[in-house]
Amino acid sequence: MKKEAKQYLRWLVAGALGVAFVDAFVLERYFFRVRRYHIGDQRARKVFKMVLITDLHLRHRLEIKYRRLAARIRALQPDILLISGDAIDQYGRPEVLDNFLSLLDTDIPRVAIPGNHEHKNEATLNDICRIYQKHQVDLLVNATKTYRVQDTSLTITGLDDSIEGQENFSEAIEGVDQVRYHIVLLHSPLQQESLLRQLRKVNRNRKKGEKLNVSYLFAGHNHGGQVTFFGLFPILLPKGAGNYVNGWYNDKKPYLYVSKGFGTSTVPFRFGARAEMTVLDYHYM
Repeated sequence: MKKEAKQYLRWLVAGALGVAFVDAFVLERYFFRVRRYHIGDQRARKVFKMVLITDLHLRHRLEIKYRRLAARIRALQPDILLISGDAIDQYGRPEVLDNFLSLLDTDIPRVAIPGNHEHKNEATLNDICRIYQKHQVDLLVNATKTYRVQDTSLTITGLDDSIEGQENFSEAIEGVDQVRYHIVLLHSPLQQESLLRQLRKVNRNRKKGEKLNVSYLFAGHNHGGQVTFFGLFPILLPKGAGNYVNGWYNDKKPYLYVSKGFGTSTVPFRFGARAEMTVLDYHYM
């Protein structure tokens, strides 16, 4: 009986390791989750749809998971697409980004910012910017632009990465007035801490009707920890992660959302941090 129990235990351990292996190398990498949230004024009937993707970490070829992601984005028919940095890995080939962008719908606004990996890639940021321009995607680097979305306007501020780049919020909001719908894209969620300080400083020096009205911040970078203890304790948080993992932060505006991202870095698998894309239904008056 003792021998049978040991054999059973060995099979149990082997089975658990096998399940963990399949989950880490296949399920969490290739079968991504679509997370959906309703934001804005929940009483409003009008809604525009934003899709947020981040940390694609495109490398040497366009894997099937990226084709599936592009197909899912097209099927969702968003009103605007947000790409919050690290679309290309530091070792990635720019033509793979070119190939991915060619799969996306060109009839909607698409807005991107750089992450730390864009700055570390052999291609210059100008080279990457030209690829985005080829596909009519705005790469906002410490810049703000307003987009027409359905029958309203959405102002988007995009910041440079704070780890490898030169984030400059003051430059980004120069000449920007108070608007009803204003969001900020940043790569690392830790950037929000300096951003909030600067935002308070800017608004202290503005009159009541001129204060910036930023409602949401959207970030990635942390991959949800990428490898966690069953989703509870992150193991592979990157440099500049701060005390952020994934999900919603801040109990008042601007609210921060941190995506788990889509690709991988450091190690080629995920565990307890499934790849995701995020759908944000923005209710407005």
